[in-house]
Amino acid sequence: MARSLTLDAASLDAKERTARDPAERRPRSEVPAAPASFEDKVVLAIFAVGLVGNTVLQKIAFPLKAGGFVPLVLPLFVAAIALGPILIRPKFDPARIGGFFLAFLVAAFSTFFLAPRYSASSLMLFAALYAPFMIHYETSAANYRRCMNLLISVMLGFVGVTLAQHLIQLALSWRAWPNLNLLLPQEWLVPEYNYIQPIIYGSRFMKPNAVAFLEVSLLSQFIAVALAAELVLFRRPIRLIVLASGLLMTLAGTGALLLALTLPVLLGRMRMRNAVVMIAILLVVCVVAFRLGWFDIVSSRMDEYKRNGSSANMRFILPLERMVEFLRDPRGLIAGIGAGQIEKGRNFIWWPFTKVAIEYGLITAIIFYAWVIYCLFRRAPERAFAFVLLVWYSFEGTLLTAHNVLSLVLFGTLLRVAPEEPLRRRSKEPKPPQPDGALPVAATARPSRTSLPEPVPAGDVSGEALVRVLGTPDSGGRLIYAIGDLHGRVDLFDRLIARIRDDIAAHPGGYEDKPMVVLLGDYIDRGPASAQLIERILALHDDATIEWRAVLGNHEDAMVAFLDARSSGQSWGRHGGATTLASYGITAPETAEGWDATREQLRAVLPEAHDAWLRGLEHHIVQGGLIFVHAGLRPGVPLEKQRLKDILYIREEFLGAPVDSDLLIVHGHTPQDEAYGAPGRICLDSGAYATGVLTAARFDGGPVKLLTSR
Repeated sequence: MARSLTLDAASLDAKERTARDPAERRPRSEVPAAPASFEDKVVLAIFAVGLVGNTVLQKIAFPLKAGGFVPLVLPLFVAAIALGPILIRPKFDPARIGGFFLAFLVAAFSTFFLAPRYSASSLMLFAALYAPFMIHYETSAANYRRCMNLLISVMLGFVGVTLAQHLIQLALSWRAWPNLNLLLPQEWLVPEYNYIQPIIYGSRFMKPNAVAFLEVSLLSQFIAVALAAELVLFRRPIRLIVLASGLLMTLAGTGALLLALTLPVLLGRMRMRNAVVMIAILLVVCVVAFRLGWFDIVSSRMDEYKRNGSSANMRFILPLERMVEFLRDPRGLIAGIGAGQIEKGRNFIWWPFTKVAIEYGLITAIIFYAWVIYCLFRRAPERAFAFVLLVWYSFEGTLLTAHNVLSLVLFGTLLRVAPEEPLRRRSKEPKPPQPDGALPVAATARPSRTSLPEPVPAGDVSGEALVRVLGTPDSGGRLIYAIGDLHGRVDLFDRLIARIRDDIAAHPGGYEDKPMVVLLGDYIDRGPASAQLIERILALHDDATIEWRAVLGNHEDAMVAFLDARSSGQSWGRHGGATTLASYGITAPETAEGWDATREQLRAVLPEAHDAWLRGLEHHIVQGGLIFVHAGLRPGVPLEKQRLKDILYIREEFLGAPVDSDLLIVHGHTPQDEAYGAPGRICLDSGAYATGVLTAARFDGGPVKLLTSR
C-alpha cells in the first residue's frame, strides 16, 4: 500500500492504459445506461429553454405598447421557471430568500429615504431580475452534466457558425452574412449593441457574431464559459481544441481575458501532469493563432485602455475610477445617488458592484454581493466553474442586463446535485424464504424507501463495453472475486456463492495462492435478512479453500455508531435500519424517544460474533493492481491519507472525476441496474435489495468476467 493514488484528472495519452479502447469514446446514445427520470427531463427542458433564449434568441426583443422593449429570453425563462413547479417540486434555501429580501429592503431604504432622486422602475427591475436566485432545482449528477454538455454542444455549433462567417467574408463579403438587423423589424431587436464591428477600425473585414449574438464580445464570453465547463467536467481534447480555436476566431479579447483570469483555478484542481497537457493544448492553439496574426490584431487595441471613451476604457478602467471617486464621499457608505441615476449611454458598462454601490450605497453593495456569492457557491456542483461565473459577472457583466443575470442563474444558481433520486425499478420478487435455523424476520419490518441514483458521469459504460474498457487488470497472481452491496439478500448471496464455487472449479489453476472472495460492504439494511446474511458470511470462514475478506460499508458504520450511542438511530432507521432490527426480532420505534430502549434491545440480542465482525471490517484492500473499497476515494488524495468518511460515503466527487492511477478501483455504494464503470473504476452495486440482481466480478489477470444471481 505504498502506492499513492491520485484521481483528479483524466489522462489524455492513449498509451497510458492498455485498457483504453475506442468503445469508451462512443457517443452517450450508444452507451447502455438507464434513462433520465421525469424530474431530470423537466430540469433539462427548463435549462434548454433558458439556454436557447440566452444564445439563439439573444438579439430578439418583445416590443411594449408604451414604448421600450423586453428581451425575449426574459419572459421565456420566467415562464419556464414558473411552469417548472407545476411538474416538479422546486427547492428553496432560507438563506437565499432572506438574503434577497435583506438586500432589496436596504436598497429600497437607501432609494426612498436617502437618495435625492431615483427611478422606481429601475429598483423594480433590480428586484425582478434577481428574484429567480431564490429558487433552485435538485437534479442528478448525470443530469447536471447533461445540462453542461448541452451548453458546450450549443457553443460548438456557434463556433461552426463563426468559422462559416470567416469563410464567407473571405470568399465574398461580410455583407453576405445573415444579418438580423436587416431580416427583422427594428422594434423586435435589442438595441444599442455593436452587432457589426470591424476587426480593426477601417478594415473591410468584420468580427463574426455567429449571427445570433448581440455583439462579438458576448460570443467570445459564452465560448469561454463553455470552455471552462469542458475543462472542469469533461476534458475532452478535441472539444477543448475546437472551443479554444473558436475563442480565438472571434477576434475579441473579453473571452480570452476571462479565461486568462480563471485558468489558474481551472488547472489548479488537476494533477500537474494533466494540467501540463491541457496547457500544451492551449499553447498549440495559441501558436496557430500567432501565425495567423491574431495577437497583432488584439495588441493593436491595447492602447484603448488608456483612451477615454474607448470600449476597453469604459469597460475596465472607468468603473474602478468612478468607484474610487464615489467612496471619497463619506455619505457613500450608506447612501447612493439613487436607483437608475448612474451615467448611461456612450458605451458605459458599469461593473455590478460599482453600479449598486454608487446608486444604493456601499453597505447595500456589500450585502448584495455577499448574497450573490452565497447563491453561486452554496452546494455548487463545481466550485471552480462557479468561480468562473463570478469573475464573468463581476468584470464583464452588468447589473440589469437580462442575458448577464439570467446566465448567472442558468449556469450558476438554478441547479444543485441531489443526494438521491427516485427509485427507477423495484424488484417484483417475493421475499425469499428463510433457511432452516435462521434467525426470525419480523413480519412488521418496514420497507426501505431508498433510491437508485441516475447514471453517473456521461461516458460510463456497462456490459461488454465495460469489459473492454477495463482491459486486463493485474490481480497480483491471484484469482479474485468481488461481490457488490448485499443489503440483506441472503438468497441472492447463496446463489452467487454457488456460481463462484462452480467457476473456481472450472477455472484453470496456476495461481500463487488460494482464491479470494472480497465483499464490498453494505451487508445490512433495506433487504429482509441482514442478521441471517451476517451469520452466513461468518459460516463461510470455515471453508479454508477460499480466503474470505470484507470491507466496511456506510450502513455497517451507521449500525455500530448506533450501538455505541454515537448516533440516535433515527437516521439509520430511515435508511434501512428498521429492516435490520426486524431481522433480529426487534420492531423499530415510532417515536424519537423510543430509540434508546431499542439500542438496549439490540445490544441484548446481537450475537458477540456479529458485533466483533462488524467492528473488524477492513477499510480497503489492495491486491496487485486492484483496490477494493466500499464507496470510492477522494480525488487527488493519497491512499494512506483518505478519510473514512470519503471511503464510505463519497459519490459525485469520485464518480465525476476521471481516474488517474495505476490501480483499478473496485467499489459499490452507488447502485444501478447492472455493473458499470469507466477506465480505472468499476461499480458492482446492482441494487440487489430493489432489483433482485446481485453482481460479482472475477479478476484473474485477464479480461474481467461479470457474474450475477437473480
